[in-house]
Amino acid sequence: MSALPPRDLKAEVAKHFKGTPESRVRDALRLGDEALDAFLRALPPGTTREEAREILSRNKNCGRTPSKLMEASRR
Repeated sequence: MSALPPRDLKAEVAKHFKGTPESRVRDALRLGDEALDAFLRALPPGTTREEAREILSRNKNCGRTPSKLMEASRR
């Protein structure tokens, strides 16, 4: 098995932090818009962009809800 080359921390960090903070925010917003557009294309015709955004938001935030039984036992 060959040995891996030594890792350079500055090179590793540079991979993730290219550009200015403003450009990274701009890129993140652009990617979010592109993802929303792709999701909207998968929905039935006539679905508005706002409806698609609400569906995505609801899907993103639908985690597990605490058990009422467990909550009652803690009191």
